[in-house]
Amino acid sequence: MPHEPRLRPREHGAYAMLLFPVVSGLAMGGLSWAGIAFAGLAVTGFLAHESILVVRGARGERIRSAQATQARSRLLSLSAVAVAASGTFAVTAPAAAWRAALPSGFLAVVVGALLLARKTKSLAGELLVAATFSSVHPVLAAAGGADARVTYLPAAAWVVCFTLATLCVHALKRRFKGRGPGRWAVVVAPLLAGIGVVLGVGGVVLRHHPLGAVAASVLPKAAAVLLLSALPANPRHLKRVGWTFVAADALTLGVLVWGLG
Repeated sequence: MPHEPRLRPREHGAYAMLLFPVVSGLAMGGLSWAGIAFAGLAVTGFLAHESILVVRGARGERIRSAQATQARSRLLSLSAVAVAASGTFAVTAPAAAWRAALPSGFLAVVVGALLLARKTKSLAGELLVAATFSSVHPVLAAAGGADARVTYLPAAAWVVCFTLATLCVHALKRRFKGRGPGRWAVVVAPLLAGIGVVLGVGGVVLRHHPLGAVAASVLPKAAAVLLLSALPANPRHLKRVGWTFVAADALTLGVLVWGLG
């Protein structure tokens, strides 16, 4: 009997895109009930992704017929957790966290609509998902009482890092397969990465200034993307590419905490 796939997101790169903004938000803003609740809400929404795709039939009719009941049960459980997390956030969040949550919530609604329409696999859809994950940081930081500098500047760094990674992966697929939505990414990815390296080096020089620290934090990801663009990896080795990006994001996190924390 074939092994049935688990109801967990298959997009492995998305795990890091959610994890790092959550960690940076909680680390730089401090732990709070509102922050923990919103982090739980973000994780719950992410975990619901695969079950929604199964129920919608996006994973194929065989998987839907085999796992639809399990997927609906999972969605019901996750919905209960989401309601509890939303209630906790509503009761405990300060005004600054509410202001930060508005754009994050709007982006999440748009991504949800794209998910139902099965459009999240497009390049534009993936870039929007990257921005949505990045928007988690400001909410968590503001919930912990962080100032505007610590609240919003790191989110900009994550948007840049995740955008570079998304463009790079699409460019690699396009270069080797000769098809797909990444045609312009082949040019744009190394161009933006080169700009990121220049700005990152400048940021190292001005690392004691908040904007310098943010620019320096982007340097590891920009350098990795520039290297992969010069020496493109085969799409069969995307797992290695993914771990390279995780290492670069870990360095970004360290620079952000050190420079702005």
